[in-house]
Amino acid sequence: MALVTLSTLFAVMADPANEKLTAALQRSFPEDHIQIRAGQWFVVSAGTAKEISDKLGVTPEAEIGAAVIVSVAGYYGRASSQIWEWVAAKVGKPTNA
Repeated sequence: MALVTLSTLFAVMADPANEKLTAALQRSFPEDHIQIRAGQWFVVSAGTAKEISDKLGVTPEAEIGAAVIVSVAGYYGRASSQIWEWVAAKVGKPTNA
């Protein structure tokens, strides 16, 4: 039987000029990230903030450059409908681990 976990919403924040991180997000989470604005993204994945950081290459060697990754327990605010629709479609959905 496959282990099923729920996806978690993460916020990724970095220097907007960090093109390596942008490429890592596209490579590592092609369907599971959305840009909020320059240097700010949401990522949906199973795992922890450290695991997301490691997968992106921010840690352990910092080959991608500096970034802050936090898991999001709740969210609220004003943004485009595209962002809210993406979050609603992704957050809390089962994922195979």
